[in-house]
Amino acid sequence: MKNIEFSETQKAALVSLLIEMINIDGDVDPSECDVFNTICVEHGINSETFSLGQRLDCMVAVDIMKRMSDVQKIATAQLLTRVIDADSNDDDKEIQLFNIICKATGVDVLINALSRQDD
Repeated sequence: MKNIEFSETQKAALVSLLIEMINIDGDVDPSECDVFNTICVEHGINSETFSLGQRLDCMVAVDIMKRMSDVQKIATAQLLTRVIDADSNDDDKEIQLFNIICKATGVDVLINALSRQDD
């Protein structure tokens, strides 16, 4: 996946959403943390943006994601999927959170439109 550019506010939202995804099942797996750290490096998330993301309410992060471009929304969903897949245990709570985020931000519609184009 080509590295998509995000603003610092968008990166903070990304941190918030990823942390929420890691914590949702009550079991923080080291492999999820490894993937999270890799994502932070890939997207140049500095300590200030990371701290902001830690403090950012998840619902505010979803609202920020709503205002991202379609490409950024899909990229964010892909990053969330990387965290879900990291521990090889697709927990129901993780899937529910992912679906809520996708529905609230319109990613589900984007993904459906892309899959129809592939048919």
